[in-house]
Amino acid sequence: MSLSDKHAVVTGGATGIGLAITMALLAEGARVTIMGRNKDRLDQVAKKNKLIFAEQVDVTDNNNIEQAFANASKRAPISILVNNAGAAKAAPFNKTSLKDWENTLAVNLTSVYLTTRAAYNDIMNTDHGRIINIASTAGVEGCAYTTAYSAAKHGVVGLTKSLALELTKTNVTVNAICPGFTNTDMVEQSIINVMEKTGRNRQDALAGILKAANQKRLVEPEEIANLVIKLCQAKSDNINGQAIVIDGNSRTDL
Repeated sequence: MSLSDKHAVVTGGATGIGLAITMALLAEGARVTIMGRNKDRLDQVAKKNKLIFAEQVDVTDNNNIEQAFANASKRAPISILVNNAGAAKAAPFNKTSLKDWENTLAVNLTSVYLTTRAAYNDIMNTDHGRIINIASTAGVEGCAYTTAYSAAKHGVVGLTKSLALELTKTNVTVNAICPGFTNTDMVEQSIINVMEKTGRNRQDALAGILKAANQKRLVEPEEIANLVIKLCQAKSDNINGQAIVIDGNSRTDL
């Protein structure tokens, strides 16, 4: 089913999982506004297609967010919001500073509240409105050495489920996708960090990361993007308030 009548906003839409989601939405006919901090990167992606638009935004800055979403809404009412922007920093709990804690929650959790609020009126006034939050398996099961990130992603799942209950009798669904370790630059940096600290080769470093996460393999960004597309279809109107795990181990059917 085509999404040609839809306008989607994807935060963090120019790299990794966000870029895969952007391109998948575009392939289904949607116009897509991508948001992020790196203007050059955003512009490079936007140049690929006339239906991609770029808005530079810091997702922790409410005024910045409100302006970016107002700009996006002028192009067309927003009917799909994919909250993908996020960042993770590994550290033992007792070495996690208050500043790092607050920054991690701001980027990964408070930003979802701010962007959802900014898009809320548009989405509420469209048929088959969608809010899709990219959380993490860390938001379902926890993850050692990432207490701030795990707490933030648990918050995203809680926000998802609670807002979904509020909107049960509307045309809007709210769901979370919870990926495991995914084949992105962020995970590649984690592999490099393990190599530098332990002297392991890349294969052994990756194997250690996957074993700790109980994953058989890395998830591919396109797998997450395909799941976003399925959730955007009208036939998924009855899928609401779910935290869908995609970790390369179990089968995910919609």
